[in-house]
This record gives sequence, C-alpha cells and structure tokens, in this order.
Amino acid sequence: MAPNTLQTFTAFFDGWLIRHHHLQQQLSQIQHVKQPQLDKLVEQAADHYRQYYQQKASAMEDDVFLICSPPWYTSFEQALFWVTEFPPSLLFRFVGDLNLTSEQAEWVETVREETTKKEKEMGEAMAMVQESMAAAPLYGLVNRPESLVDGEVSELDEAMEELKEAMRAVVGEADRFRATAVMEILKVLGVVQRVKFFALVGEFRIRVRRVGLDTDRARGVIL
Repeated sequence: MAPNTLQTFTAFFDGWLIRHHHLQQQLSQIQHVKQPQLDKLVEQAADHYRQYYQQKASAMEDDVFLICSPPWYTSFEQALFWVTEFPPSLLFRFVGDLNLTSEQAEWVETVREETTKKEKEMGEAMAMVQESMAAAPLYGLVNRPESLVDGEVSELDEAMEELKEAMRAVVGEADRFRATAVMEILKVLGVVQRVKFFALVGEFRIRVRRVGLDTDRARGVIL
C-alpha cells in the first residue's frame, strides 16, 4: 500500500473510532427513546460498520498483506482476530444477554451452528492460502541467495499476484460472512433488542481496544 493510502486509511480509522464512541453513547441511552428514533439508531449503527468495511475493501485492493496485519489495531486486538477481524461466532455471546423468547433462541441457535461450521471452513481456507506462501515457486524464488534473472522475476511477480488474489478472495468472503451473520441475528430481534445488540458489540470493541492500548503502552509500543 502506498504511504499516502496507509495514512488515509489510518486517518479514516481514527475518525471512525471517534464516531464509534459517540454512537456508543447513543446506543447506551435508550430508556426514553421512541421507536422511530430506535429504528434510526439501528440504521446508524449498521451504516457505521458498513462504512468501515467499504473503506477496508478499498484499502485491500492496494495492499492485502497490510490488511492481514493491520498496524492501526493493537497487538491484543490482532491476537483475537480471525481472518483480519473478530470471528462471527463471537456475536452470539452478546445475543445471550438479550432475553430472547424460545422462538428467537431456537433461530439464533440454528444460525450459530451454521456460523460455527462456516467459520471453521473459512479458517481452513485462509490457512491453505498462508501455507501456499511456502510452496514452490514462491518460497524457492524468495529464498534464492543469488539475484533473480528476468524470467525468474516475472515468475515471482506472477506468484505474488496469485497469492494476493487468493488472500483478497478469502478476506472479502470472510467480511461478507460477518455481515450475513449480523443480518441473520438482527432478522429475529425486536428493535430494542437490536439496539442493545449493537450496544454490546460496540462496548466490547471499546474495552478490547482499551486493554490493547494499555498493554502496548506498557511494552513501549505506540500506535
């Protein structure tokens, strides 16, 4: 990714975090909010995450390797990631705090089982892509002690492009999978439950980042 693109995305992410904190305040104070405002708040929350993933997809076209090891996240956040973000299965921990009806709980459990299965399959797909980095000809060319000749440079470039496309495909599919999991959960929730769901997800992100920042600062790492 070109330096100015990295700077642009980092600036976007910094602004996105500020908006995230502001949105979180609204999501956490709904006691006296009427349904039209609640519906609007749910859409604002959905659009907030949609903006992030749109920007991420654009940045991934420039440098998928950077997206797979994003420096704008703390080391603690990255340690919890599954294919560049939090795993979709994490969402179901928050649903458990929403006082679901038996019908809702049955639907959510079905979605959870499907999500867990798909998540495992996609994790294996990403592992296969990563393992391909050690496969010939890529590994052999990268580790050649002598300089590459023109034909080998072209071969290396072609292998790198194939690797990038494979990584973009897996990460893009993983992000679409996350969005699908959220939509399947929201489908069965009432509007108040939806607001609470987004509030729980948002608070988790804030807390994880806070812990990550404190840990990195203690280690002398500054984002």
